[in-house]
Amino acid sequence: MIKNWAIALFIYPVMMLSACAQNEVNSEDTQFLVVGKTANYRQVPTGEQTMINYHFFAEIFVNEGGAVSNGTLENAAIDKMNFVDHPSVLETHGGRYNTEEDLNALYPNGEYIYTYTESNGTTLKIPVVISKKDDGETRIPASPIITLSQNGNEVSAENINADQDLVISWSPFNEGGKDENGFVDDLIFAVVANCRGEKISHSGVPFGGGAHLTYADKDVIISKNLLLPGETFQVSVEHAVMDTNYVGNVPTIATYAATSFLDFDTEGPRNNACTALPVQMDKGQTDRSLKGTMDLPKIDEQITMLYYSEEDFAKAVDFYGQDLKLEATFDDVWVKIYKLTDTAFIGVVKDSDGGFHHPNKDSSVMVSIVSKGVDDWYGAIKNAKNIKIEHEIYDSTTAPIRAFLIRDPGGYTVEFFEWNTE
Repeated sequence: MIKNWAIALFIYPVMMLSACAQNEVNSEDTQFLVVGKTANYRQVPTGEQTMINYHFFAEIFVNEGGAVSNGTLENAAIDKMNFVDHPSVLETHGGRYNTEEDLNALYPNGEYIYTYTESNGTTLKIPVVISKKDDGETRIPASPIITLSQNGNEVSAENINADQDLVISWSPFNEGGKDENGFVDDLIFAVVANCRGEKISHSGVPFGGGAHLTYADKDVIISKNLLLPGETFQVSVEHAVMDTNYVGNVPTIATYAATSFLDFDTEGPRNNACTALPVQMDKGQTDRSLKGTMDLPKIDEQITMLYYSEEDFAKAVDFYGQDLKLEATFDDVWVKIYKLTDTAFIGVVKDSDGGFHHPNKDSSVMVSIVSKGVDDWYGAIKNAKNIKIEHEIYDSTTAPIRAFLIRDPGGYTVEFFEWNTE
């Protein structure tokens, strides 16, 4: 009992200090903070929807005239995430996943700490909690079904009249409701972008004094002045369940949201400024690219980067440059790149604070070099003074290759092989 009492005496002041520190937050630049889990869906003109991804994200909304920089997000279960600096909304994004279970495994519920610097030099550290109110059930709402209407009649997304206002409506937000804290009710966001991914209409965000949509709203009107004939437009509708709070004077939101994306085409001769596929309007659209095509670019070269201690770096330079007589196409004090073929290279990297990786004791990477003259390579290397044969030349019983292996000064295995085509 005495021990528990003593511990309580110690913990209670710490908790009070933490609470006081949070209550003393007085931000001049922050409009609100939001962290959340979302589900993104693609809707086709006939109304059917397919899942695009589940996603984790966090944002810092900045007051008009304010500035925020050096933002990070931390949680005990994840690596530190960095916000991308932006004048109005700073964002950081997790991965994209096929199931909510995968999302929750990597980004669990709990406390996420925002750390960032405001324009006056003050660094703020603010917690936002993704709630465990789910009781094992999802809190992400059902995806909204989008409907388009003109002159009081439902219209096809493939035949929109650019000379008439467009009404965008959605299925009821049944999971939405009033905020138990009285700060802001569960939200709906409706956004329209053109074929170039440029947003031309936004329904608004909270805590800024402007108009915005809540769970009770049923539609928005897009003025005909925003529409052009012969063009593809994009609309997104998001239903967002929210847990709200204030830390000092900073509003915070933990959200669970579902967003649907739908393209619509206006009648008329096609606008040549539009690509065949609209440009991504939102990062949730992983079925879209920033160039209006999902074709992957051509790969020009491949470089395998190997990392060495300072001592082994010099030995590796001699190994690849002198012993194997490979040509160095790039030569710097901390990295040298050696040519294997016109499009394949090996990079030898010296350990440094700026390196992406650091050398490991067990270098579990194999560099495989394919040559029709594998026996000639074996004969040349067998007579070399500074190269140790790791595995003598052999014909594999598990793969159609003839091969031998050596080990470089950093402990990496280098395999030479040729395909057995007989």
